[in-house]
Amino acid sequence: GGGDWSWLLSFYLARARRIIPALLVLCLVLLAIGWFTLPSVDYKQLATHSIAAIVFLSNIKFWRESGYFDAASHDKWLLHTWSLSVEWQFYLLFPIGLMLLWRLFPGRRAATIALLVGFVLSLFLSIGLTPHQPSAAFYLLPTRAWELFAGVLVYVMAAGLKLTPSRARILEAA
Repeated sequence: GGGDWSWLLSFYLARARRIIPALLVLCLVLLAIGWFTLPSVDYKQLATHSIAAIVFLSNIKFWRESGYFDAASHDKWLLHTWSLSVEWQFYLLFPIGLMLLWRLFPGRRAATIALLVGFVLSLFLSIGLTPHQPSAAFYLLPTRAWELFAGVLVYVMAAGLKLTPSRARILEAA
């Protein structure tokens, strides 16, 4: 019902409030510094990387730029934003997929199985694609989603776990 969609909007807004202000400040500061320090061709590249970062597509931008004639990674001031883009792409797709799955197959068991399947498929895709297309395997969501699925699985499985205080400390230390 409507509650599902309001929760989803709240989820997206919480992430946006946490990430977008800092990302915008970073991009604006780098653009200001770049204005005075970079040659025009490099400044244009920084501007396109800033736009890609702000719309959470920098992973795709950097993947498309990768190759023999690519600029050195230290020349890409926003290269680190590729992982933020992967994270956001996951945040955009995962809750909707989970809500649809829940409507078709209500229950925690089906959701956990779907998470495990997503984890395994993404991990195998990453392993299989890495030797042949390492840049795609590095930058793109389908081959990196297993890491995010792993985090979700830990959360889901830990929610039902009852530990004594001493076992909780041991697990935390481990």
